[in-house]
Amino acid sequence: MSGQSITDRITAAQHSVTGSAVSKTVCKATTHEIMGPKKKHLDYLIHCTNEMNVNIPQLADSLFERTTNTSWVVVFKSLITTHHLMVYGNERFVQYLASRNTLFNLSNFLDKSGLQGNSLIVF
Repeated sequence: MSGQSITDRITAAQHSVTGSAVSKTVCKATTHEIMGPKKKHLDYLIHCTNEMNVNIPQLADSLFERTTNTSWVVVFKSLITTHHLMVYGNERFVQYLASRNTLFNLSNFLDKSGLQGNSLIVF
């Protein structure tokens, strides 16, 4: 059995029902497991940025949505995945990010496990 939480499995199943393979893969790349995103998920998302029929705003919005999660692991993996797509994905992804007024709303993200107490992470 994988280390995915029940929440991760339910969210991935919801995306399967709606037919969004991109959102499902974003969910799987940004699970609650304390490990980096799986290479197969990152590779699929990179492939998606190169496909003309893939909705880049939907891909980016799925990643932005995951950054609002209460789990620091999910938020961190969302940021890692976004960075990976910016470096290795198609330039259309970067152009879309550059065209947005706001990127990530991390103002409510507090690191409650740090040694220095509650620290606000600002990007």
